[in-house]
Amino acid sequence: MMKYFFTIYSIAFLTLQTIAQVTTEQANKKTTEATATLTTNKELKDGWAKSGSFNFNITEGGLNQSWRDVRGGEEQTIGIRAIVDFDFDLKKGKSTWMNNIRARYGISKIASNGQGFQKMDDYLNYTSIYGREIRKNWSLAFMFNMNTQFDRFFLSPGELRFGPGFLHRPNEHFSMLISPAIANVTTKFATEQKNLALYGVEAGKTTKFGVGAFAQVKADYNISKGVSYKGFATFYSDYLNKPELIIMDWTNLFTLTVNEYLGATISVNMRYNDWEIGKLQMQHGIGVGLSYKFK
Repeated sequence: MMKYFFTIYSIAFLTLQTIAQVTTEQANKKTTEATATLTTNKELKDGWAKSGSFNFNITEGGLNQSWRDVRGGEEQTIGIRAIVDFDFDLKKGKSTWMNNIRARYGISKIASNGQGFQKMDDYLNYTSIYGREIRKNWSLAFMFNMNTQFDRFFLSPGELRFGPGFLHRPNEHFSMLISPAIANVTTKFATEQKNLALYGVEAGKTTKFGVGAFAQVKADYNISKGVSYKGFATFYSDYLNKPELIIMDWTNLFTLTVNEYLGATISVNMRYNDWEIGKLQMQHGIGVGLSYKFK
């Protein structure tokens, strides 16, 4: 599966870059100031930089069969979903501390069968990176990441990743972390799951430790007036246990702002995990409702 790792990573990297940099001539005329901000590698200022968004939407969504096999849900649904995405970064001299919290939770029902609501989306991710600049736009960094869910079983499944890497951050809109050796702890702490072999963790055990190659790409851009995009992609391959197997997560959120409090969101999320199902899991959601950005 290593060839898929490099192929998917390349697609994600190029897509996140292209979304920000490629616009039509008409869009460029309307967003001259925004485009100048995105493409200028101006010095990041010292101090705290905080930004984020909160969306509470009525949604229409769908899952493919692979996503349903692992996380449950239904094919075509309507429901309610909340999305939170918050960054709080600190820069002081050559040191940078970047933090990101991403969370989603949604309940839904099949529009045609009259059954009650059930969980459609459940996601919690926290990433913290400390970096010390070693050359312009490049830092020697240390990362900690937790990936899990709210409901059902906390950290079951869960992924805890930590270790050194190299951080490339040319501006506030784009960053990339590459690590040749990140520790990865896969967890299943739920009592009901302890005696089952799940998520790559053996039956009777609650954790599995690994060390492998890791890459993370993050992009946050205003595509045009009232339209923003935020993407976050991670890729991991374990040296200690079948390095040809990979874990990939790629979240994409488009926000269309109507006014300060109203807007629409389009989310497209993809996951590939050879330890879970070995197929591409896909999820999408379209919602309209409360949308608030804060800085």
